[in-house]
Amino acid sequence: MKLHPQELALARAHADAQDFESLTANQVHLVMERGRVLYKWFKSHPGIHNLINGLAVLSIFIVDGWVVLGLPALFVTPGGENPTWLLLLASCVVGSIHSWLLYSLTIFSLHEGAAHDAIFVGTGRFRAAGRFLGRSLCRISGAEPNQYAECHMAHHAKFGTEGDSEFLNFVLPRRYWLTFLPFATVINFSDFLAHRPLTYTRDRLVSGVVALIYNGTYALLMYRRFGTAFTLITLLVFFPHVGFYMDRVRQFTEHNLMPLDNRNGARSFGVGFWGLLVGGGPWGQPCHLVHHLVASLPWYQQIVLHRYFKRLLTPRQREQFLIAPVIGFPRLVWQIVRDSNRFVRKQPTPLG
Repeated sequence: MKLHPQELALARAHADAQDFESLTANQVHLVMERGRVLYKWFKSHPGIHNLINGLAVLSIFIVDGWVVLGLPALFVTPGGENPTWLLLLASCVVGSIHSWLLYSLTIFSLHEGAAHDAIFVGTGRFRAAGRFLGRSLCRISGAEPNQYAECHMAHHAKFGTEGDSEFLNFVLPRRYWLTFLPFATVINFSDFLAHRPLTYTRDRLVSGVVALIYNGTYALLMYRRFGTAFTLITLLVFFPHVGFYMDRVRQFTEHNLMPLDNRNGARSFGVGFWGLLVGGGPWGQPCHLVHHLVASLPWYQQIVLHRYFKRLLTPRQREQFLIAPVIGFPRLVWQIVRDSNRFVRKQPTPLG
């Protein structure tokens, strides 16, 4: 993700003008202490950890297979004549769910596997094989793990500075909107991207081949069962876009207009509807703030720590760091777009 000097300058100006209730030293201490206890459990139970993540990965593949090859039969008759509206409905449902499931697997593999090396743990050959598998799963959607890992660790180490390779504390809405153009997942309409390089590298080409094999196999099976129209609409209209849009709105809202402080600079969406949808499932990033506070915890312990963390917050801090149920996330997106544009217009001279 490219750092824009104008956005860095805007983020600094916004942080200086922001009226924000930061976490207290005692709150941070309590979270860190609880995090240490959870981390010790994780390190002491590698077998249970591997089983949890193995079942998570297996469940995604099983559900994805049923969605692509079984779910369409609930809408359309294989080999029969189907109304156009029914084909469109079936393609919308199947393509959207398939896209979201691969987004869920991708963010899990990129974040937990490539960046934090924490999907499968152990020693010896199992460690090497598990590490390779964990960081490579994202390739089935065309994501590139090696660049992401490098950028993400810089994001933690140099958060909110010019060295932050995933600088997200002020993202101009126009960069975000351009990612909603068709096929922006593979075409550089905007540089507001994290899952792949902006140029064709060897690693990106490898991911492209893996994605083509995985989705091409399903395309052939779908074509044989449900015909050309359903397959093309599902895989060309809905599949490349829905999961990608979830990923872009997640990154647009996790840090945007938050302080340039690693301990106060993120939001947690929680494990309700919006957190699981936008965050990519429980193994995605629904509890992002506690991840920044204790980055070494696996996803299931982040959820445990998030529940503990919420009890420590004041009412005002809850408004800053969390989202309200039902309308909280749509309202957050609208507020970020509105407040970003307002702040830019108020600047006496262009920044950056």
